[in-house]
Amino acid sequence: MKFLEPNIVVVDDKIDEIQGIIKHFNDLGLGCKYFNSDLIEGDNHPEKEYSDVNLFFLDLFYSDNPFDAELCANWVQAVIPEKSFYILILWTKDVAKATEVLEQLKKVNRNPFICLIESKIDYTIQSDEKYDFTKLFENINSELDKVSGLSEIQLWKKNIKFSYNKIIGNLTKTTDSKAFNNKLKKIIISHGGTAIKSEVDSKRKRSILFDALDSVLVSNRSDFQEEISEINNQNLYNLNEIVEPIIDKELNSWFHFKIDKKDLKGKILPGLIAYNNHSLFRKLYSIQDDPKLEKILLKQKEENVIIQDVVLVLSRPCDIAQNKFGKNIKLLSGVILKKAFRNQKGKIHFNETLPDSVKIYEHLYFNDEENDITLMFDFRYSFSVPEKIFNEKFQNLKIFNKELLSEMQVEYSSYSSRLGITQII
Repeated sequence: MKFLEPNIVVVDDKIDEIQGIIKHFNDLGLGCKYFNSDLIEGDNHPEKEYSDVNLFFLDLFYSDNPFDAELCANWVQAVIPEKSFYILILWTKDVAKATEVLEQLKKVNRNPFICLIESKIDYTIQSDEKYDFTKLFENINSELDKVSGLSEIQLWKKNIKFSYNKIIGNLTKTTDSKAFNNKLKKIIISHGGTAIKSEVDSKRKRSILFDALDSVLVSNRSDFQEEISEINNQNLYNLNEIVEPIIDKELNSWFHFKIDKKDLKGKILPGLIAYNNHSLFRKLYSIQDDPKLEKILLKQKEENVIIQDVVLVLSRPCDIAQNKFGKNIKLLSGVILKKAFRNQKGKIHFNETLPDSVKIYEHLYFNDEENDITLMFDFRYSFSVPEKIFNEKFQNLKIFNKELLSEMQVEYSSYSSRLGITQII
């Protein structure tokens, strides 16, 4: 059952000090995985990170050895994927070491959403259990209840799970394994077109299948039936009392790009953004020397802003999925602007009025080094290149999500098809 994973992980070298934790979650019917962290007789790290760990109980001292913050963080790093949500409970006899562990977790991009530091000494009782676990969980629940928005996010997650189980249930009901596989084959062919039948790359077929199921999931999300708590009515959903935050570039980028698309080399995908490294196409289609934009972009260069030519793949998703885009890939020309230095003061800004053919996206995040990016495209500069040339001369960078690509395609089509006006003197 390799696809089943726990939601709670406990790491400690003494099982008698966490037995009450395991029993608590077992009684609730929740999946709990215990790792013995003893340095001699303990367990190995899991082979792969887990996808859905909500709570992580972590002891800090193992086998009576000296404290090692990196050793503690390594357990979290082995279980929790980078930048994932989880709640960390440091269950330890020496809370003074907590800061060192958190600093180590920050270095490996495993910051917990919430970290609760619970001293084992505070819960010691004279009984076989050794600790008052009832009191421990009352305190944990009390602290988590203070973060009112957390319950709404967890409710959303619960409904997503309910929805995809319902979809899978409809796919598998009253069918044998052969009929089930035939249903999945029909989905692949209907979403990828009949040309997909001759495709030899099974990973591409899988991508088409998953993309189709994603669409079904979005359109069949379950309604929320649970009542909203009074604290969320007064706090989270009281939008009149919003405080203007500093621009969150990373969050902003979630609504622009597909998340965690790491391996893009050699791929052609709808909404793909790529550097234009072809000297001839840069000369013909770069927007940097356009008469309406040249002076505006020159001001940015004077402020040590790096400007590079990029393109956006405008070909229709269905044409790319079904390999019906013909000999050429349709592209829209643009530029990417980024600061020359990571700690460069000021920001990339445009005080001038831009032409109505220009579409601009500001305050975007690519990575920790490139954390204030601007993308600019011009609907006047579209062109096509052969697939082979694209793979050889363009360097893939990011992918716009479906909604943003659709918006770009609609605006490009509207701009390209609008009627001109004859001026009468």
